[in-house]
Amino acid sequence: MKKHTLILSLAASAVLADTFSLGQINVLNTPIEESPFEEAITSDTMAKNNSKSVADALDNISGINADTQGGRAEQTLYIRGFDAKRIGVFIDGIPVYVPYDGNFDYDRFLTADIAEIDVSKGYSSVLYGANTMGGVVNIISKKPTKALEGEVKAGVVFDSDGALARRQTSLNIGTRQDHFYAQLGALYTDQDHYRLSDDFTATASQPEGDRLRSKNEDYKINFKTGYIADDGSEIAIGYSSQNGQKQQPPTTDTTFSKQKYWDWPYWDKETFFVNGQKNLGNGYIKALAYYDTFKNALNSYANSSYTTYNTFGSTFKSKYDDYSFGGRLEYGVELDKHFLTAAANYKKDSHEGYDISKTTDIATLSEHYVDTTLTFGLEDVYTLSSQWQILAGLSYDRREGDKIYDTNTAYLDMLTLKTQSSLNPEAAVIFSPDATTKIRASVAQKTYMPSMKDRYSRKFGTSVPNVDLDNEVATHYELSFQKNIGQYKTRVNAFFTRVEDAIQNVVYAPDPAYLQNQNVGTFDHRGIETELSYKSDTLEAGGNYTYISVKNCDNSSIKRIDVPKHQIFAFAQQDIGYNVALYGAMKFRKGAYEQKLDSSYVINPTFTTFDIKAIYTPTETITAEVGVKNLTDKLYQYDMGFPLAGREFFANIGYKF
Repeated sequence: MKKHTLILSLAASAVLADTFSLGQINVLNTPIEESPFEEAITSDTMAKNNSKSVADALDNISGINADTQGGRAEQTLYIRGFDAKRIGVFIDGIPVYVPYDGNFDYDRFLTADIAEIDVSKGYSSVLYGANTMGGVVNIISKKPTKALEGEVKAGVVFDSDGALARRQTSLNIGTRQDHFYAQLGALYTDQDHYRLSDDFTATASQPEGDRLRSKNEDYKINFKTGYIADDGSEIAIGYSSQNGQKQQPPTTDTTFSKQKYWDWPYWDKETFFVNGQKNLGNGYIKALAYYDTFKNALNSYANSSYTTYNTFGSTFKSKYDDYSFGGRLEYGVELDKHFLTAAANYKKDSHEGYDISKTTDIATLSEHYVDTTLTFGLEDVYTLSSQWQILAGLSYDRREGDKIYDTNTAYLDMLTLKTQSSLNPEAAVIFSPDATTKIRASVAQKTYMPSMKDRYSRKFGTSVPNVDLDNEVATHYELSFQKNIGQYKTRVNAFFTRVEDAIQNVVYAPDPAYLQNQNVGTFDHRGIETELSYKSDTLEAGGNYTYISVKNCDNSSIKRIDVPKHQIFAFAQQDIGYNVALYGAMKFRKGAYEQKLDSSYVINPTFTTFDIKAIYTPTETITAEVGVKNLTDKLYQYDMGFPLAGREFFANIGYKF
């Protein structure tokens, strides 16, 4: 099939699909489920697994593990051992990670308005732009396909004592009128508390029963409208507003974490975008422009009353105003057996930190940093035959430090503006001996440009800034095998990654009383991912197993924390008649290192959790379900000192129209 024919067929299918295809970026111009490079979680899968947040959803993919950052009261992710700030996070192709430190609280983002989540590990499209060393997460929103369509959902969660713990509601409504479409989504969740497992033993900071300071609230509104031409060309504008507030539970073990009395009175994110694609005879032109803001406030109190501050010392009130704006221009064209894609990405990041008076609430600007990042990328897909394809990609990234303002005068003379750049090549070979099999070998070099926090932060007076940090460089090698046999699908990925010039916080030689971020590490990441699924008219089952080993080549005594060596996820859904189905899931995690405050390491206890539910669909438009999460009331924690919820009961109802 000619590539331009493929483009037109994809454009036509995009009109019929419920995913916002303008927001997708794929290595190959094929449906995501057929790609040997990306994996996708659909809205149906997220609903099946009762994945409340993006963190919950991604924790079920091979090679990915969720983690709780207890000291920040947020959920984060690791992809093949790479932490969140080394992962590019996008919503509809728009980079949304926090400009200051590159982090992203995956638990703040709910799934009810998401069509699918696309994930790339190791080898990813250079069209995304800079800082995708550890992988890419691209969250794709919904798009309507009918004159009037929508879905209303409501759910409640009860703790093991039967008390109402959480409520969640969502509305998605859309219309497709000839060439025009519009989509509106509204989501809300309110968590009063969660209850700990009955196996939890009270500590000085946490009694048995309800988890202290575990309230949070999130609501989101998003809207987009677009126009689709007869040839599939499309333009869309959109807006989303994500607002939240959260508390931080106290640590239950002060050998792992210092006791902090923090809360976030607001955690808000807002995005505007314009995105469009013009299809040409043998290619396309695509353009994106966006403006993304992140604002949050953090209060640190003197004690567990959460009402008082010390006149001097570690308590504080602060707020952060960050924003990014930028765009992407992309051009794809078929030239004989080649399909070439070129893109330019521009991104300006600004971070402002304010100290707030503990008595007058007057905010004073304490730090202001600005960076500009420019990326040029080129990809080629060379189709030798129906069985063989060769891919190559190359990107050039350049970041300019535009502004440094800091009222902290310590080491101020060391804060100078710097320019950094990187060249990132990648290549792959795909062999398809038949229509049901794909074998892929690839190598990709990716870089991580140190964040503003890496370069400038003094870490509350314990560290010396370092603007001379070099990029971390990762070289990913991977061999992948996919096979469909009747109702079975399987995938096996074997990977090895070497990371050079890894940034570590080490003793600052001129003054050993301080630490400093320096490029002193070499790490090897290696592992295997296996996936198997089966689907018939009445039974669907599947699962995955991941083995990951992360080794510090320079100092074996330094361990990568929070990454389990072994992780298993498995599920099964059986229709039992009378419009009723039973669903069960299991998660197993073993071998994650945790570090104590004295720098010693322990291994997080192995745990297995089980979820079950019954699903009733009396009509095609109504779905009701009841179930139990953490069926055995297992006491478990991702971050030592921050135990998670025990047994919970839930009920959900949804109506589609």
